[in-house]
Amino acid sequence: MPPLIDITVDGHVHTRLCNHATGEMEDYVQKAVQRGLGTIVFLEHLEAEILYQPSSWLEKEGFDFYFEEGRRLKEQYRGVIDVRLGVEAGYNREAISTLREKLAQYPWDRVGLSCHFHRHGKAHYNLLSRRQESLAQLAVVGIDRIVTDYFNALIEAIEVIDCDVLCHLDAVLRHSPGIEFNAEHRRQIAMLLDGIQKKGVALEINTSGFDFRGFPFPAPWIIKGAIERGIPLSAGSDAHQPGAVGRYFDRLPQYLATIQC
Repeated sequence: MPPLIDITVDGHVHTRLCNHATGEMEDYVQKAVQRGLGTIVFLEHLEAEILYQPSSWLEKEGFDFYFEEGRRLKEQYRGVIDVRLGVEAGYNREAISTLREKLAQYPWDRVGLSCHFHRHGKAHYNLLSRRQESLAQLAVVGIDRIVTDYFNALIEAIEVIDCDVLCHLDAVLRHSPGIEFNAEHRRQIAMLLDGIQKKGVALEINTSGFDFRGFPFPAPWIIKGAIERGIPLSAGSDAHQPGAVGRYFDRLPQYLATIQC
């Protein structure tokens, strides 16, 4: 029986190009080689019409360099490690056409789907940020409402954006103290799992969660629901510095075996 997850592939890596990570692309490739990985997938951020500063995503100039450098690394490390160039596309229901147009401009090896921002008034707020001013504003709007809107956005996104993997499904407001999902949120998550099963999309097991909360994103009960539906699982470190490539991957086989029981 094949393993539930391939821990020789890190399917979610960022670099200094996204403006909130450190390290050059080659630094990440070298660390992946040191860790014994067979494949590294860069998954740089792409957003459409987001009103937020400082920007935490790439624009055309950044992606042009990304592909130029990525192609060089693919060739230089051929036979040593498979280097792939992907994108983490952030869903904005007000800019679906723009997002599709941007996605069509490059030959991505993988498209990851996520939702990082919530529109309130004339600005967007980062749902995954630890910035206190952002968390405070979102709390004023209402945590349950924000989370409900987040899951509705992902349910919509799976239907209208072609992608390969859904990233860090339950990381919304991960820095908000005492956040819990209510019965409606759990119903939405079940709908989302049904949606990605129907579309043949993989679910990311994002090991950055070990640092945030002691276990990956998403929570064990969500992963169990994915396994029961036969949804493929994809390991991603969500590395924002070279040393985080492949972090905690060695824990995943036993962790998933426990969930499967």
